[in-house]
Amino acid sequence: MSDNAEEGIARIQAAAARAGGTAALKENHRRNVVYLDERIVVFILAIAAVGLIVLWATTSSPLLLYGSFAGVLLLTVLWGLVRIKRIEAVKRQRENEAKSWQSD
Repeated sequence: MSDNAEEGIARIQAAAARAGGTAALKENHRRNVVYLDERIVVFILAIAAVGLIVLWATTSSPLLLYGSFAGVLLLTVLWGLVRIKRIEAVKRQRENEAKSWQSD
């Protein structure tokens, strides 16, 4: 494995997917794209957090201050709900895979 552990893991997973055929390779590619999308969202959220800190430190308008605070609370709740839905969907998918393995 190379010095970059993620790269080594990705190479091993890609090799296993290639050995598994076209369907396994497509599934591996889809998972990797989702993983990259999640990392991009995390970086965007980090930049937005820094921007909010600067806004809150420099603003003199109470409307802007409390409005942005309410917006952050609302977006946090909505993001939590979306994450919960995603976790439930992954659990259902894993249960279906486990059932298909048990039926074989």
